[in-house]
Order: sequence, then C-alpha cells, then structure tokens
Amino acid sequence: MDVEPCRNRSAIAVLPCLDCSIFDNDSASVRGEFAASLRASLERFGFVKLVGHGISDHLVGELFEWADKLFRMPVAHKEQIAHQPGPNPQRGWSGVGSENAAKLYAALQGLDDQIGKADSREHFDQGCRDDVVFPNRWPEDAHLPGFRPFAESAYLALHKVRNLILKALELAYSLPTGSFTDRCMDSADELRFNHYPAMNVAEMDKGHVSRIWPHTDLGVITCLFQDDVGGLEIEDRASIGSFLPVVRGSAEEMIVSVSETLERWTNGKLKAGVHQVTIPAYLKGTVTGWVPARMSVPYFVKADRNASAGPLPEFLAGGEAPRFDEMTALEYHMHRVATAY
Repeated sequence: MDVEPCRNRSAIAVLPCLDCSIFDNDSASVRGEFAASLRASLERFGFVKLVGHGISDHLVGELFEWADKLFRMPVAHKEQIAHQPGPNPQRGWSGVGSENAAKLYAALQGLDDQIGKADSREHFDQGCRDDVVFPNRWPEDAHLPGFRPFAESAYLALHKVRNLILKALELAYSLPTGSFTDRCMDSADELRFNHYPAMNVAEMDKGHVSRIWPHTDLGVITCLFQDDVGGLEIEDRASIGSFLPVVRGSAEEMIVSVSETLERWTNGKLKAGVHQVTIPAYLKGTVTGWVPARMSVPYFVKADRNASAGPLPEFLAGGEAPRFDEMTALEYHMHRVATAY
C-alpha cells in the first residue's frame, strides 16, 4: 500500500469526543443517543475519543509512570521475560523490531509481505491474571517492585470500560443483549505498554524504519491512552492512503478503534481503523534533529478463543453473503500473528 503521511502541520483528525458517563443514565433516549453517536463515529472514522469512562487522570498518569520504569529496566532483566516470537498471544517483553506491523498488514491485504520495513518499538504484554494456557511473564519483584499488582488492577479497570462500549454497540445496532459481550466472557483481552525510543528524523525520512507502520489491530476494539509527544495518525477515509494526526486533548482521553474481529462480526459494516505512529506533526518538514521518545498504553479487547470470528447472523439479514470465513477467534489470531514475524 502506498502511504502518504500528513505533511500539513495544521491538518489534524477531528474525531468526536463522547462522554461515556451518560450511558449510565436511566433515560433510554439518552443511552440511545450515546450509542448512536458511538456507532456514527466508528462507521465514519473507525475511531472515536471517549471521556467519562471511569479511568481517572491519576490512573492514566500511573500507567505512564510504570511504563517508564518498566522500559528503564536493564536489558538483561527484560530478556528474562522475553516473549518467544510466534503465533501465540504475546506475553512479556518484545524488543525493538521484534514485531513487524507492515508485514502483518501486507498479509491482510494480500500484498507482498517482504517489503523491507521495520518498526522501532518495544512493548510489554499481559493477559488475564488467571490465564493458564498463555500465562503472563512478569518481571521479578526485586527488579520492579509493585508493578504486577498495579498492572493487574489496571487490567480489571479497563475490562469494565470495554463492557460498557460493547453494550453500547449492541444497542446501537439493535442487537439482542449479549451479542458482543457474550463472545468476550473469558478475559482473552491483553494490556500492552509501548515504548518508542527517540529516533533521528533523517533515519525515519529514509522510509525503511518507522515507529510503527500502517496497520489494523486484530481484536474486537482497542482502547488506547497516549502521551503528549504525538505521532499517532489515522487513515483519512476520504483519501485512502493518506493519514491525519490524532492530537491528545487531555490525559483522560481514550481513543477507541475498530479492530479486525469486530469488522468480521459485522460483516464489514464496521471497518477496522488503519493507523500508524510516525513523526509528530510539529516536526514535519524538518531534516535534522530527534523525535522524542514516546509511550502509549493500548488495551486490546479480544473475543473468547473458541468464539466464532465469523459474521453474526444479524449482519447477514436479507440474504447478504458472508464476507469472512468461519473460524474461531484464536484460529484467526494465530493465523494473523504468524505473518508478523
């Protein structure tokens, strides 16, 4: 895919920002209005900004404080909890360049995945604390005391938010209660801490290495917090292949994106949001200097591993042909992730 990064420093993606707290309102019309606005933004952009979700500014700040401590650990300590590359759900630390978003997305598009592009990013992934099939890999408490209980509590807090979003989407599409939430009961979700090291602008301009190349996420939805460094861009659906920066308005602001499994469930009614992380808007056009280090914390909402990743019957009404093959969510995940290494 040809990519045209945003060169206009003043151009930004103007995403709707919705207040989640109103979905707890007793008024059916108020709840319906929120659900309709959520649907409209996700259908139009593939993304939406949410506030009032219950994750406080303080907790968001703690997420980034712990991320900083995590990635400052000596490499030898991080290597002790290294994820083994392969199709299984990721657990533990993955070093810079270990995952290749460009290759992952090219495979989805049926394009040549030997494209010579690399990501400059390290990350740490955790799943549910009770997952015995794909257990978490935690730093020794002596190396990072307090991290595990904090990360486990943050996971639970984000789990509550994602239930609200999925319920709102069920309402938005007039689906039976549980149509989405019942497929996400077993806590297959993943919490990730991303660190993008400082990079030379000239190196990024060569077109071989980026922070993360254009891609879509694999799960149902992604709930993302980002710092204020900038660089996140979403594809402009009015001009496919071009991208617009997403600027953080406040620490509380959560960016929610449609992921591939939700696209499959809705038979393409909701399309997965293409995004990348590149040079921040305020550094566009510069030829020397450094792009500051950046961090983000995404929470990947995943379907139960044995749940269907095929279209829901409600999205095949009127004889519409299914656009996606029937398979389990884990089969789909493993098939897709295998292309990233």
